[in-house]
Amino acid sequence: MDKSSNIKQKSSKLMLIVYRLFLKLAFAFLVLAGFVVYQERVQFDNPTFVFAITSSLIFAVSYLVSYYLYKLYNKNKFEFVKKDPLKTQIVLMCRFILFVIGGVAFIGGMYLSFIHWVGLIIALLGLGISELLFANKRLTSHLSTFCENLATGVLFGYIYLSAIYGLNATIVLFWAITLILLFLQEYFYHLTNIHKHSKENVNKSELFRIRAKYFVRNALLYTILYVIVAVFAITNLYSIITSSSVATIFFQLLPLIISIITVVMLLYTTFHKQTTNELPNYNLIADEKEFKNQIYKLNSDKVNNAYNYVVSTMNTKNGFSRVTGEDYYYHPINTANILLTNGITQESTIATALLHDCMEDVKDCSYETIKNLTDDKIANSVALLTKKKGIDYKIDSNMLEYLNNILNDRDATLVKIADRMHNISTMTTNYSESAKERKREETKKYFIPFVNNALNKYTLDNNFLRTALNFFEML
Repeated sequence: MDKSSNIKQKSSKLMLIVYRLFLKLAFAFLVLAGFVVYQERVQFDNPTFVFAITSSLIFAVSYLVSYYLYKLYNKNKFEFVKKDPLKTQIVLMCRFILFVIGGVAFIGGMYLSFIHWVGLIIALLGLGISELLFANKRLTSHLSTFCENLATGVLFGYIYLSAIYGLNATIVLFWAITLILLFLQEYFYHLTNIHKHSKENVNKSELFRIRAKYFVRNALLYTILYVIVAVFAITNLYSIITSSSVATIFFQLLPLIISIITVVMLLYTTFHKQTTNELPNYNLIADEKEFKNQIYKLNSDKVNNAYNYVVSTMNTKNGFSRVTGEDYYYHPINTANILLTNGITQESTIATALLHDCMEDVKDCSYETIKNLTDDKIANSVALLTKKKGIDYKIDSNMLEYLNNILNDRDATLVKIADRMHNISTMTTNYSESAKERKREETKKYFIPFVNNALNKYTLDNNFLRTALNFFEML
């Protein structure tokens, strides 16, 4: 059973990094514009204010464009974007309008704050509306992103203040506010994913360690940035930069620069899509009746018993569902279907595929249960596939021993390979990038050698095993 969940979203994909950066910069420049309004007592013609607002809108548009392209061209990402791109574009435009409305409310609130404290509330609500530029259904996720973006905005605000007044004690206050926001970011992120954490074999202390690690990393990063700002203020580098003709030209060309970056991303994603091998989809059975027609042809009571048992027990009514929300029994059905479509039709193999998770996950299912449904041979194969409680299979020696024991049994070997093929094929938007990467690396590390060993041992099944090997090598 695939129990991967989202501990921390992270990805090496260029598009993902860029669109998140654009989101942060759009929000941060908006906060900077608010700082300017507050500091300059509402001088809307202030060059810094104009630059901040312009940059905020440019980065907001760039974020939406890059976000759309990322979802459009990345496999296993938001299939509705590909099916109805016009609807998606309209939604993104509405989110940009909300960002503009929120920005106006924020700037207006900062203006009113000189007259009444209600202005600060309006400004905060405006920032909240602007946050809707980010797409997520969960409030805690919005709060996490809000704190992350606001931390960058606070940094930008202090950069502006230090450029005007030089280095002073307020740097400690701004730095402390930034650290608090980073802490809240990690806290809300934890709340967003706590339902997924519960599916991981990770205790609370380990989860705390993970969150603390990311907080410390981000805190150190922002601390370094504040130190750099302090150095700029002390050495008066701001005046040198602002008086430079190069800097002036750069600021004037910023819209063009961002446009070029967006076009480059479009070309990158298009090229990436055309040159990347698409993984085969092994999640083919969406209706159990379709599969039942296939196993009817086998004329096997053992397979029929296995099918009826898994469908009646591993369903959502009994609390068995996949990360995608469907009945869990679709996983063993598709695992068996992978074998059938590759010419593996022996009743012991198909029955083992259907029952391979039962002893591990069904409370009242034991060796005797499987034996009574089928026979000793199938029960033994399922027992080999069943991971023992109390053993950490993340440890190399334990995982290798587990796979080596399976390798001694043909049925268990073929089912384990088909099981992994289906799990990899179904890692879609419900899995974080980190969870996907862990599964890919685990597959390369253990299953490619496992399939190679199986090729040497079970030569009659070479057609299926070579198909599996090719699939795993594409990861």
